[in-house]
Amino acid sequence: MSSEKLLPWAKPLLISSTLTQATIYVLRPMITYRALELDANAAQIGLIASVYALFPVVLALHFGKWVGRMGEAKFIIYGTLAMLVTSAALMFADSITLLALAAGAAGLAHLACMVGGQSMVALRAPRESYDRYFGFYTFSASVGHMLGPIVAAIVAGSNGNLPKSTSNAFLLGVVLTILALFPVIRWRNERPTVVAQQSSEGTYKTAINLVKRPGILAAIYISLAISSVADVLVVFLPLFGTENNFSPFAVGVILAIRAGTSMFSRIFLGAIAQKLGSHFLMVSSIVASTVFCGAMFFARTPLTLAIAVGIAGLALGVGQPLTMSLVSRLAPPEDRALAISARLTANRVGQFVVPASAGAIAGAAGAGSIFLGLAALLASSIFTAL
Repeated sequence: MSSEKLLPWAKPLLISSTLTQATIYVLRPMITYRALELDANAAQIGLIASVYALFPVVLALHFGKWVGRMGEAKFIIYGTLAMLVTSAALMFADSITLLALAAGAAGLAHLACMVGGQSMVALRAPRESYDRYFGFYTFSASVGHMLGPIVAAIVAGSNGNLPKSTSNAFLLGVVLTILALFPVIRWRNERPTVVAQQSSEGTYKTAINLVKRPGILAAIYISLAISSVADVLVVFLPLFGTENNFSPFAVGVILAIRAGTSMFSRIFLGAIAQKLGSHFLMVSSIVASTVFCGAMFFARTPLTLAIAVGIAGLALGVGQPLTMSLVSRLAPPEDRALAISARLTANRVGQFVVPASAGAIAGAAGAGSIFLGLAALLASSIFTAL
C-alpha cells in the first residue's frame, strides 16, 4: 500500500473490514437468489433490497451519537456479532417476508460495522492523511467485495442459472464473521476516542445544522448516488444474469471484477488525489462512471458486461473515500461520528428508494433498463460536484 508504516489500530481494522465486507457481498447476491428460489418477481426483489436499507435509515444518525458514547471499537464488535447472527438466520429464511426481515437485520449490522470503522478512521487518523487512510479503509472493503461473490458462488454451486445451495453460502457468512471478530475482539473494553458532544438540540437538529456547513450536503448527495449505484448492481446483476442465461459463477466474477477495479483505484488514492487534486478527481470519476453505467445497457454477454462493470467500478471506487474524507475534514472533531452517520443515512435513503424504483423499472422494461436509470442518477450528482 505504502512504505509509510500504518498506525497500530489500522491493521486490525482493515483485516476485520475485509472480512465483514466479504460477508455482506456473500449475503446480498445470495438473498436475491434465495428470493428467486421462492419465486419472487423483480418488484419483490427491489422491495427486499429496500428493506435492507429501511432500518438503517431510521437509526443511522442515532448510531453516530451512540458511537461517541460507547466507542467506535465496541461498535465494530457489536456490528460483527449482529452480522454473524443474521447470516445464521438467513439459512432458515423460507418465505419472502422472513427473507426481507433478515435482509433488514443484515443492513443494520453492516451499518454498525461501517459507522464504527469510518468513525475510527475519522477520529484516529491525522487530518493530513485522511485521503490515504480512507483510501486504505475502502480498499479493504473492495478486497472483501471482490472475494465474497466468487467464494459464495463456489460454495453455493450452480444449477444452470441458479445456485445449488444458498444455505451453504449463508453458512459461509457465519464463518467469515467469526474470523472478522479475531482481530478486533481485544478492543471490547476501549473507551471512545472523542466523546460525543452532549447537545440539548437533539440528534436530528444537530445533524441538520451540521449538514448546513458549506460543502457537506454536496458530498453527501454524491455519496448517496455512488452507494446507490453500487448497491443496485450487487442486487440486480443476479437478476440480469438469469434473464440473459449467465451462470451464478459468471455473475460472481463480474461482481468481483467491479470490486477489484475499485480496489485498484483506492490503493493509490492518496497519491493520485495529491497530484491531481481531490475535486478534479471526484468530478472526472463521476463522469466516467456515468458513461460506463449507461454502457451496461448494451452489454449482452458476460465479457462485454464485465468490461463495462469493471471500468465503472474503477471510477466508482474513487468517490466514496473522497466523500468520507471531505465530510470528516469539514466536521468538528466532536461531531465527526455524527457527520459520518449523516452521510451513511443519506446512503441508506438512496439504497431504500433506488432499489424499489429499479425493481419497478425492471418489472416493466427488463433488468437491463436499470443501468440507464443508474447513469441518470450519477449524472445528477455531477452538478453538485462542480
